[in-house]
Amino acid sequence: MSDLTHTLPVADARTVGRRVQELLLRFKGRLTAIVLVHAGATVCALIPPLVLGEIIDRVAAHRQLSLLQSASAIALALLVGAVLEFTAAKWSFVLGERVFSVLRMQFLTGLLAMPLRQVERADAGEILSRSTSDMDALQEVTRTGLPETIVGSVTTAMTLGCAFIINPLLALGCLVGFPPIILATRWYVRRAEKAYGDELEARAAVSSQVTESVRGHEVIETLKLEEVRKSSASRVVAHAAETARGPIRLEQRAFPVIQIGYHLPLLVVVGWGAWLVRGGSAEVGQVAAIALYMRAILSPLDDLIYWFGEAQPARAALSRILGVAGDPATPEHVVPKGRTPLEHHEALSVQQLSFGYVDGTSVLNDINLTVRTGERVCVVGASGAGKTTLALLLAGILTPTSGSISVAGTGGSDDTRLDVVLMTQEDHVFGGTIADNLTLVRAGASEAAIWHALEAVGADGWVTSMDDALQTRLGADAHTLTPAQARQLSLARLVLMKPRVLILDEATAGLSEEESKQFAMLLPTVLQDTTVIQIAHDLWAAQNSDQVVVMGDGRIVEHGSHTELLASDGVYTQLWNSWHSASLSQGQLR
Repeated sequence: MSDLTHTLPVADARTVGRRVQELLLRFKGRLTAIVLVHAGATVCALIPPLVLGEIIDRVAAHRQLSLLQSASAIALALLVGAVLEFTAAKWSFVLGERVFSVLRMQFLTGLLAMPLRQVERADAGEILSRSTSDMDALQEVTRTGLPETIVGSVTTAMTLGCAFIINPLLALGCLVGFPPIILATRWYVRRAEKAYGDELEARAAVSSQVTESVRGHEVIETLKLEEVRKSSASRVVAHAAETARGPIRLEQRAFPVIQIGYHLPLLVVVGWGAWLVRGGSAEVGQVAAIALYMRAILSPLDDLIYWFGEAQPARAALSRILGVAGDPATPEHVVPKGRTPLEHHEALSVQQLSFGYVDGTSVLNDINLTVRTGERVCVVGASGAGKTTLALLLAGILTPTSGSISVAGTGGSDDTRLDVVLMTQEDHVFGGTIADNLTLVRAGASEAAIWHALEAVGADGWVTSMDDALQTRLGADAHTLTPAQARQLSLARLVLMKPRVLILDEATAGLSEEESKQFAMLLPTVLQDTTVIQIAHDLWAAQNSDQVVVMGDGRIVEHGSHTELLASDGVYTQLWNSWHSASLSQGQLR
């Protein structure tokens, strides 16, 4: 059923082109202003050679010449040009930073929006590579390459245009370098995308190898697998080194030809110009001015060639980044596949739901469940019964193979992922203060609301005992929470969030029995308008629920209230008796 792969998606060439065009249109105002200012700076840069050419022609013809006027024109052009160039460069770098910022945020947003299973199945090195080395490759081109490319393109185009204005016949010599440049560039571009894409994938494999070795160092040491891992790493690194030679070989073949192409016009203009001067079709000053133009554009052309080379790995990196970033043209607030809106008094309805992780193999079969707004539902069953899979489906993390899940309020303008929140056994403490960790879910939360949330989960005591209380910094280099404290912090986030539907999958794991019961008793009070679906092994939570759902072999085998199910003497009664006996035994042992 799944269309997920073990790697992250890569955008195709058409998508990359469209997204680049969208970015340019998004910043078209700034881009137009930058081009115009650069054009002004280029015009100023064209004046000195033009004036020098005029001086040469006047001296050669023994005509009257005002050196003061000519020097003033050159000085003024250089001064105005410097101011315009500085302004345009500043605006260009700001534009590059903004473009990179947009791409970085789109990548992060896309990664967070991807299905959890797809992220989990991807190599850790692949994610690390895209968020580090791929971003680095793109960052330099966006921040520096984009401005310098704009400068080089505008300068070259306007300089050639001015050369044709001075003497069209002589300016034809400026075009002699285009054939080798075009042919070498086409040859290079056709091969560069695959070469740089392979290089980035090889780097990702190296990152994955290192990451896996670091994470599994205990297993490697215990099983004496050091040599095996070294051998495996050597093969991956050798492959990466060989792959990196591909782009270098392409550059070694194409770039010398391209460089000949943009140095050739200067030589041709001087030789061709001398012949035209002899024939009376050009003046010495015109040849000097156009030769100076060709000399002046060597630096912009050199920048263009350099950034053209750098743009190839950046283009491959952009394909990998945009593959994760998704399409911003797609509405952000959409109902996930398998979801339909639900109105009135029902919070959630499941109809004939089936799901399988592998095609042809079902984990859940024909699930039908209706939960009313504000109800407390407890899902119980033996390990492997499908409880966690059902929770992932209800939260929208997995997509049903068949059937439907209807959630109240999931119309076109609402985001179901905010309405249905899943909390699992895993906690994460973010760097920052305790208050920062809580206000992530509700930026405008008052201090009173934060303390109320902490009190609801029994965390107010240990937070108060800290010297900085809510402003205590957390993280590797600051205060480290115990697993129980981290769990309480996660639960407090839920209290602040107040989701429409809350799914708890063993959410009180890590807390003591007393803390778990305290949270369960306070939950109806602090989340009065929230529908709670709790996946539980400890059945004490079931006796306080409005509805108990019993699962077995991927199906709902019983459902009803705690009292009704005990009276029916079915599967739930057996689970209850078994759990109750075990609890009593553990109590006697204590």
